[in-house]
Amino acid sequence: MLRIIALLIILAILVDFIVAIKDEVQQLREVLGMFDQDYKQGNVTRLTLDFQTAMKEYGDGFKSTVLQSFLKKMEDNGELNVMEKLETEWNDYVTALGKHYDSSETNLRMAIFESNELITEAINRKYKQGLISYTAGLNDMADLTDEEFRLMNGFLPLNETYRARRYAANNYGLFFTYNNSEALPKRVDWRNSGIVTPVKAQGLCGSCYAFASAAALEAYHKRKTGRLVDLSPQNILECTWKFGNKGCRGGFMNPVFVYASTNGISTLKHYPYVGTDKYPCSWRPELVEATDRGYYHIPRGDERALQYAVAKGPVVVGISGYHDSFKNYRSGIYTNHKCKTPNHAVLVVGYGTSRKNEDYWIIKNSWGQSWGRNGFGYLARNKGNMCQIATMASFPR
Repeated sequence: MLRIIALLIILAILVDFIVAIKDEVQQLREVLGMFDQDYKQGNVTRLTLDFQTAMKEYGDGFKSTVLQSFLKKMEDNGELNVMEKLETEWNDYVTALGKHYDSSETNLRMAIFESNELITEAINRKYKQGLISYTAGLNDMADLTDEEFRLMNGFLPLNETYRARRYAANNYGLFFTYNNSEALPKRVDWRNSGIVTPVKAQGLCGSCYAFASAAALEAYHKRKTGRLVDLSPQNILECTWKFGNKGCRGGFMNPVFVYASTNGISTLKHYPYVGTDKYPCSWRPELVEATDRGYYHIPRGDERALQYAVAKGPVVVGISGYHDSFKNYRSGIYTNHKCKTPNHAVLVVGYGTSRKNEDYWIIKNSWGQSWGRNGFGYLARNKGNMCQIATMASFPR
């Protein structure tokens, strides 16, 4: 409850989000009653949402009056030193990550941080109650605005660009076929085979498609040549525009595989990642490290086909990742029946079944190693194409 009160205080400072007041006294009675009911029921999430709604609807004068009344009640109940506790948690967070904000921005970032802390607590309560199969925890993205987080989901389906469709339809792309009678391994984890490089961080750029595609090419290149090298997402970011991708505004993996077959990809060492698409393509043929012959794409929505493909090697997929629960994912098998539209690219590096007999996919993300389990996560498998994982999937050939 201390954290809830801290969030109320921080939100009170954000005057940019406040609109004009109408009938302050009547609204004060109504909303305090609503807060009081939420508080007595111990409904953390509802209390937070009610306060945010009231702040946006009723205005600045309302804000100060409600806070004074509500916080006075909390103080009477012994809820003290709220700001001190929040500031300690916040200072520990920014110090550990080396983040720096000026005084005008600190309040906003602290409020976002506290909001994500409430979200993780709510998720973890559900996990302890046995209602869900995954946990949550704060990570490097805990102070990002919604718009900043949206930027990190840069998977564009083919219908976003004509050129991507054109390249997807040519001879570079082949449908993946499989023999359904062929026995499959019960579990696969390509991390144990030495063909998966460490997780990287894309930053505030919609380059997830570039990182996932580079990771797939790294695995393909290792199996073909015996050399495991970090390939350059920046090379992909800057040089696949004419193939239909849009730099930091997003892209698709198939044009990347076409580009790799006609030009080749440089190493991360020779073409460092800077997280912006402001610079022209700096590709040089003498620095090419990896190539392919195009790609295979998985039949749309076919998880069985995806499993056969992953048994042969890592596969790039588009998933629905723009969700607070996914942003704050820490461990366990992630499920979310609200994730319907692919908007984030990841690499599937394996699959298996848990001790509780729950099927899962293993995914490699590009949000740094503070997300999930050192940057990797587990997503429910054979549960209605969870988060659209098999809707758009392909790998280099």
